[in-house]
Amino acid sequence: MPRKSTGKLIFFLKLFLIFAIIIILIIAGFWIMSKDKPALIGTTDVKPDPVIKQPLIDYNKIKNDTSLKELMEQRKTDYGIANGVDIIVKSDEALKIGDSTVPMQRIIEKIRLKSGEIVESDIGLEKQVSQYKIETFGIYIVKKGDSIWNIHFQFLKDYFDHKGISLAPTSDEPNQSGYSSGVGKILKFSENIVSIYNIKENSLDVNLSEIHPLNKLVVYNMTQIFGLIDSIDYNKVNSIQFDGETLWVPSE
Repeated sequence: MPRKSTGKLIFFLKLFLIFAIIIILIIAGFWIMSKDKPALIGTTDVKPDPVIKQPLIDYNKIKNDTSLKELMEQRKTDYGIANGVDIIVKSDEALKIGDSTVPMQRIIEKIRLKSGEIVESDIGLEKQVSQYKIETFGIYIVKKGDSIWNIHFQFLKDYFDHKGISLAPTSDEPNQSGYSSGVGKILKFSENIVSIYNIKENSLDVNLSEIHPLNKLVVYNMTQIFGLIDSIDYNKVNSIQFDGETLWVPSE
């Protein structure tokens, strides 16, 4: 074989070998990249949403779900209220209103941050729930035309109705001298200890004038609020004093 032909053959063999190596490297690169990609949604590697693990109180189903309706009625009966709140939820449960689902612990965290408490937001949800004792919260879903004052008054009226005490519709209004009534002072104080939560924006809110259905919630810490009103003797309600921050309830 002539030397020139032999040289061409060797050249083409080398060229083929180079192309083969390049193709192998490309294939190996794609294989390595596919190994490093995160698992797609729906595979067993995806961790479930922690909200799913919590008992869910679905406000949308209360009217048609007999067991859920009975649970809410029993919880309201335990506190002696009927109309002051729409649902009663525990701190280890999740709440669904409309299309939005939120763990109660997320709402509690916002409230604690507002009050200056330290919250470890980087720990898991289950650890956050177990970090505190189980608390109970009354939830009122704000409707069009509501005012925070009227919401609180209805809550207080419902409570006193259970005690056999009927609050007059004008009992929250100032007296003839222009001074706040005892009921009015309780309601004013309630504005400081009750929270408004915007479920769509995941934030605490103070503005009830912009109403969107199933959007804003008034959140009552049932232990805290009942610790207050259980200590009130209605016969001495007009002796209550309020200085803008502290409510002074007359002793026995």
